[in-house]
Amino acid sequence: MKLLHTSDLHIGKRLHEQSLLSEQRHMLAELHRIALEQGVHAVLLSGDIYDRSVPSLDAVNLFDDFISELARAELPVFIIAGNHDSADRLDFGARIMSRQNVHISGKALKTVTLSDAHGELTLWLLPYLRAQAAEAVLAEAEVDTGIRNVILAHQFVTASESAPEPGGSESAMVGGVDAMDAACFDRFDYVALGHIHRPQPVGRPAVRYSGSPYRYAFDECSHGKSVTVVDLGPKGAVTAALHPLTPERDLYRIRCTLAELPDQSVPRDSYVELTLTDDEPVVDAIAKVRLIYPNTLRLLVDSRYTRQVGTAHRLGREDLRTKTPMELFVGFFEGTYGAPMSGTQRALVAQALEGGDAL
Repeated sequence: MKLLHTSDLHIGKRLHEQSLLSEQRHMLAELHRIALEQGVHAVLLSGDIYDRSVPSLDAVNLFDDFISELARAELPVFIIAGNHDSADRLDFGARIMSRQNVHISGKALKTVTLSDAHGELTLWLLPYLRAQAAEAVLAEAEVDTGIRNVILAHQFVTASESAPEPGGSESAMVGGVDAMDAACFDRFDYVALGHIHRPQPVGRPAVRYSGSPYRYAFDECSHGKSVTVVDLGPKGAVTAALHPLTPERDLYRIRCTLAELPDQSVPRDSYVELTLTDDEPVVDAIAKVRLIYPNTLRLLVDSRYTRQVGTAHRLGREDLRTKTPMELFVGFFEGTYGAPMSGTQRALVAQALEGGDAL
């Protein structure tokens, strides 16, 4: 049996106030395409369907379109709530949708049994719970280890206190309070995890984070995005393959001067975080940058001025008593920026000081 495993769709998320719905529509179309091309028998969505507990109407409609397309293709869908989802809202209509093979668990552990040539396979749907509660639920679960078992979970899972590598935009856990050990899932043949945005196994190969299917932070620029296709043969035979995803519009980090910006190889319609390295301040920088990269969402500056922040010149009473306004300004400027004033700058300051000496 082949299963498509993904998670952390975060439908409705905004990146620096930019709506990502168009990119997410493309992302979901990619998931649908891969599901059909790979001939999977079911789709697993391991939590954080939406980016917030009360999603926008547009976000709900987009997800409705996606699961309707999967239902039309007669692909069973298994969905659990993540920490970003509202368990009650996600559960609404779950009993009706299960008749169309769309199985949702927002609040409680559920099971659905499928079968193929190798026998029965039970899918366990464990929605997001605090770690202690999730461990208690699993301890009480009556798992028939004589058949294949697959569980969807949206948890922070560690292996012998070794934590997974964060993906960039997910919330960091504090003090290990919400950590679960991978040993809690030992009775399951495959563990379809959500919550961490970087695809990776935890402990053993069959305990796996699929990662998010889109980059949701500039910290994720270096991460390849993919979907996991799991192949379960007879009991004990499990393989997982990553299938890369191509976004409609990607995220990039650029570091250069304004003059170098037109020569960058990044596609012009990309979402960009730009660090300008010009030594001199660039007037109206964001407007000039967006003439070249219109979807610049974040602008940073790394210059000889910003690197001197924190070394500002301090004045004493004697300075105020004995120095001219121009001398005071020159001392402030050079102490702050670590560089001498140019002749033009001195002239401008002198003019501002109503014709004071230019030293």
